[in-house]
Amino acid sequence: MTIKWVEILKKSFEHLKEYKFLWVLGVLAALTEGGAGGGYSSGGGSNGWSGNDKDFEKFGNTAFDWISRHSFEIAIIIGAIFIISIIILYISYSARAGLIYSADKLEEGEKIDFPKAFHAGQKYFWRFLGLTILIAFIMFAVIMAAIIIVGGLVLVSIAVSLWLLVIVVPIGIASILGFIVLAIYLGLILNLSYRSIVIQNSSITEAVDRSRKLFHHNMANILIAWLIQAAIGVAVGIGLLVVSLVAAGVLFAIGVGVFFSGGLIAAVIYGSIAALAFVAFVLAVSGASNAYISTFWTLTYKTLSTKS
Repeated sequence: MTIKWVEILKKSFEHLKEYKFLWVLGVLAALTEGGAGGGYSSGGGSNGWSGNDKDFEKFGNTAFDWISRHSFEIAIIIGAIFIISIIILYISYSARAGLIYSADKLEEGEKIDFPKAFHAGQKYFWRFLGLTILIAFIMFAVIMAAIIIVGGLVLVSIAVSLWLLVIVVPIGIASILGFIVLAIYLGLILNLSYRSIVIQNSSITEAVDRSRKLFHHNMANILIAWLIQAAIGVAVGIGLLVVSLVAAGVLFAIGVGVFFSGGLIAAVIYGSIAALAFVAFVLAVSGASNAYISTFWTLTYKTLSTKS
């Protein structure tokens, strides 16, 4: 099957150019996309712990006592974090579904606006969440299985003979490569299944089955679409980095001038306004990019589904 990629890319851009509410949906959808950064703390000697057993025990008792005294407050904080997380997920997944719904209906000539698109996306929240959890569970199960198998082989090699590492190392490398391929495959299935849920109103199992069959029948085209998405992401990332560096240099130079001419207060006010403007710019670019890629995938899915 031959797909007119230029036509799909052009049409996606036209939708994005004409319907600015897609940008807003793109920003909201991006709330749960990408990696979530985890933090860690370091520093020796805090709370009097210097590394020996007595200090460690003292540190543990102190921490336990503090948690016991503030258990109610901690429970409230945990509950609040959970509720906020659910709200963010709800908004983000509703926006994702709204983007798919909008692109689908715009192709059919319907008039769409932000309230209609977001409201339509809300009814797909639970299926989107369930599908995401399912794919994440599969990935987690595969990772744990690979760790157990490869880790077990390493322990056996150490216990029996280090020469067995000649076999274990290639197995480990093959496992890593296999995991990367599986991650890409499941990511594509997830992407296609989202669209099956919205466009065909499929259940989770129906969406996965339909997406799996669509991928196997159109593997080359779907991989091309994935490469196009990757190229767009790299281009946007590089462009945003270059613009950010240039803008940061210009804004810093202006800030220095404001500081020497108007003083510290004027510089702080200028810096606050410049920071907000820069954040707004990054959000706009991210929203537009996210909406464009989502629309591109929806049009690709519709094309492949029609011709399959």
